Amino acid sequence: MLRLSVVVLLLLVTTGAVYASAGRSSQPAAVRHSCGVTDRQFLANYQVQLAAVGMYGDDYLHGSAKPQDVIGAAKEAARAMRSSAPFDPSLLTVRRYAPAMFLEFGRAVKARTSGKNAGPAMYRSYLLGAHVNEVLRAARPGLEAAGCNVSDQL
Repeated sequence: MLRLSVVVLLLLVTTGAVYASAGRSSQPAAVRHSCGVTDRQFLANYQVQLAAVGMYGDDYLHGSAKPQDVIGAAKEAARAMRSSAPFDPSLLTVRRYAPAMFLEFGRAVKARTSGKNAGPAMYRSYLLGAHVNEVLRAARPGLEAAGCNVSDQL
């Protein structure tokens, strides 16, 4: 009976140790940033699209642009981001979220134009934009060490 108790106790301790260590992962691997031609092209294109959508958005708010212009610029920006091919892992994350950010901005303008609440779409756009900004801010030292300057996008 004593042997059985010892064996059961040993099994419980071993099982507990396995479960406790399974929850801990090893330290994440360091991200290896790159700054190749496609990465630089992506950053330049992202900056142009941000400026274009921002310009149309400002013009719309001041009455000198039509809502269709802003929506078209947002759709074009999303298409341009989807068609780019950066190699850097952080820029790939930006590529994943930027199209949705632009499209949500376009949806907000469309909602405002049709007299609906633009708040939810604008909130999603700003939330996605904040995430993109965080990714770029975190990647900035590594990208700059590799030769890419992202300060214009921040």
